[in-house]
Amino acid sequence: MLDFNRHIFMRVSLLHNTMKEMKRIFLGCCIWMMILLTVSCDLYLEDPNNMGEKNFWKTEQDALYGLAGVFSAYQVNALMGKKYREFDHVTDNAQTSQNQGWLDFELEAHHAQTGQVRNFWQNYYNVVHRANEVIRNVDIMPVEAISDESRKRIVAEAMFLKAYAYHDLTALWGDVPLYMEPIGPFDTPVGPMRQVDLVAHFVTELKADIIPNLPPLVPLSERGRIPRGAAQALLGKFYLLEDDYQHAADAFGDIIAEKIYTLHPDYGKLFTPDGEFSSESLFEINFEGDVFDQGESFSVQVDTLLAPRIPSNFWRPSRDLADSYLFVDGRPAISGTIYGDAHPQGSTNDRFKDRDPRLRATLYTREDVKSNGDVYWNINTNNMNTSFAAKKYSWISSQQYDYGGPQNYYVIRYADVLLMYAEAQNEVLGAPDQSIYDAVNAIRDRLDMPHYPEGLTQDEMRLRIQDERRWEFALEHQRFFDLKRWDILVEKVYPMYPPANTRKKYTRPKVYTWPYPLDEMDRNPGLKKHGQNDGYH
Repeated sequence: MLDFNRHIFMRVSLLHNTMKEMKRIFLGCCIWMMILLTVSCDLYLEDPNNMGEKNFWKTEQDALYGLAGVFSAYQVNALMGKKYREFDHVTDNAQTSQNQGWLDFELEAHHAQTGQVRNFWQNYYNVVHRANEVIRNVDIMPVEAISDESRKRIVAEAMFLKAYAYHDLTALWGDVPLYMEPIGPFDTPVGPMRQVDLVAHFVTELKADIIPNLPPLVPLSERGRIPRGAAQALLGKFYLLEDDYQHAADAFGDIIAEKIYTLHPDYGKLFTPDGEFSSESLFEINFEGDVFDQGESFSVQVDTLLAPRIPSNFWRPSRDLADSYLFVDGRPAISGTIYGDAHPQGSTNDRFKDRDPRLRATLYTREDVKSNGDVYWNINTNNMNTSFAAKKYSWISSQQYDYGGPQNYYVIRYADVLLMYAEAQNEVLGAPDQSIYDAVNAIRDRLDMPHYPEGLTQDEMRLRIQDERRWEFALEHQRFFDLKRWDILVEKVYPMYPPANTRKKYTRPKVYTWPYPLDEMDRNPGLKKHGQNDGYH
């Protein structure tokens, strides 16, 4: 079996560029062939290295190359390569210090021609298009070319990657077009499908065609491919989109009951290359450092020989996030929270000492730099009045990466499964049971943080789970989607920024649903007939 992690990803970009180029010049080739035939009927040349589509989809290795192309569509900077973890820009966790495409969202000035809107739309649908190519072509490959087991598995993986794209598409835009076949440049795009119908469609696909055809575990030689647990978790995430808590709790509960996954023992080391493909990972996008077109841009590796720098200088974690982390004894750092009175240490100069370990694993602070004598980071208050910088997904190294970093991006972790189960089960039961306490306390056991107190009400548990998700997934992609799903995005963000401040004055319904890109509206009659989302012209 090929080493899927390295061998396939190294070649996929060349493959897809070649196939795209062949399609683009096909008509020109026909014209030139006619000219050549008129000059000499005896002249006929065939390129043995031609990787056009008619010479592809012949072997199982071709099918794996095609599947790797779908993964590759997620690697671009507009998705997992950089921008995906930056959704925290649009929450109470962080904000931009330079306009990297998020400033319009923070000012609620984004519109149908905002570049970030168009880029996410186009790149999600690029995933969909590539997945549809794999599904269509692998499904009709001859039986002598690929075993039935491999065919079903590869198709199921492509369907999963497509389904994940649609989870985000409908979470961001609501009603969106559903494509079941690859769409060409001369094909007419379809109009949008209602979100409730999209969710129902992918729930059916996940249960009938994806989950049954994926293995419970992926061998080491195939790491990077999709296990059954990832699809089971995605099923639960689709249920949560529609507040179907009973089915969501069942989906997540099945993963927990299998006892395949465990939490990585060290939260800080998890977000370094040493933490990749751990027992906590259900779905991650693989990157290879210093390999052209295969590296990532979201991590920070600092050369110890360079001058001090600010990590991830274009965005900054908020003081609100830093102050929200509890002390190790469970007391809050600020008063007026659901956890009781503020800890006495909260008003001292050592305010970040003895806090939830996730604070120091997620954020750099000025106090951090001073106390540790860290000469490699430059963290100051001159930029946006913040004393914090992103630490998650960063490390100090003397190695330079000219073609991007090697850090994999974690899309679904077992910690996510545990907390989504606790959330859904709490809504189903009306009061927390032992299974909910077990799930949330497992997260806290990794950190040596105190367990949740017994006897919490449903509302109290709900608020604690929401906080736990904030701390566990800070500076990943989760917070924006969580606040939207809980319908508290405006309420959580607005108090951070007084009315006199021009930043993040969010309103309904605009902040909850993105606008359809203008160029997509122009070329898609069905989308234009449907009309723009509320809040946009």
